[in-house]
Amino acid sequence: MNKDSLQYIAKIDQLPLWNAGLIELFDFSRANENEESRIEAIAAVASICHGKPPKDAKKLVERLWREPNGLPSSAIEFVRDGSGPYYGIDNSLRNTQLATHIELAKWPEMGIEDTGAFLAELAEAHKRNIATFRLKVPIFIARQVMRHRAFSYQELSRRFVGEQKVSFEFWRPPADELPSEGMDFVWGDGYDSLHALAIETYIGLLERGVQREVARAVLPQSLYTIFWIQGHVPAWKNYFKLRTDSHAQKEHRQLAKAMLELLKKHQSELYEKVKP
Repeated sequence: MNKDSLQYIAKIDQLPLWNAGLIELFDFSRANENEESRIEAIAAVASICHGKPPKDAKKLVERLWREPNGLPSSAIEFVRDGSGPYYGIDNSLRNTQLATHIELAKWPEMGIEDTGAFLAELAEAHKRNIATFRLKVPIFIARQVMRHRAFSYQELSRRFVGEQKVSFEFWRPPADELPSEGMDFVWGDGYDSLHALAIETYIGLLERGVQREVARAVLPQSLYTIFWIQGHVPAWKNYFKLRTDSHAQKEHRQLAKAMLELLKKHQSELYEKVKP
């Protein structure tokens, strides 16, 4: 599964940020259209953990329904309902039976006769109430984002992914935002030396038989990570209120404002509900 093979979910737009960061806005409004769409959405989200598309998306999703300990994986939260007033994690495949996750034969009993119109309304309701991003940000920002617990998340795992599969990239503050007396340290003996030492130590540990899940402990918080985030109106409203505030860390404000910019451009109804 790659970006060209996706039929139901789609990247709408993206914005670069900092030296190597990236904000991507996705459309998941058709993720709950049918069994095929659910498999595609869940597999696309889950595959970020291993840094590559799955060989067999259907088998992956079947396994995710039973993980961990026989329970559904958190990746299944990215298929959410659009038929009622609630669009949060509780109205996801992981936690409930969604509108299209019902046998078609039962739809007439529910008063659903025009399948196409019903699915179209579900998609529009999703766009008005749910937003999905894939973010590439430094770890220290990612951990701040994930303090917001009303969202669904799925992240690249350095437990499984080495530097050959997803190369190491590190955040550095823009040169024009640094005091002149700090320039030599940041661009010379400071950040660059730290990053080089971290990579050298990490590779050395692997060569000595240390597992990736242990070796990753030496990687600094400036390392970029990638993760999916999906939320409904209350979650985004709270997030943007807090993270665009002047007391929030500057880099996090930059991220939040860039995300708002994409929502204003592409999901204007949702934007009006969540803007600070």
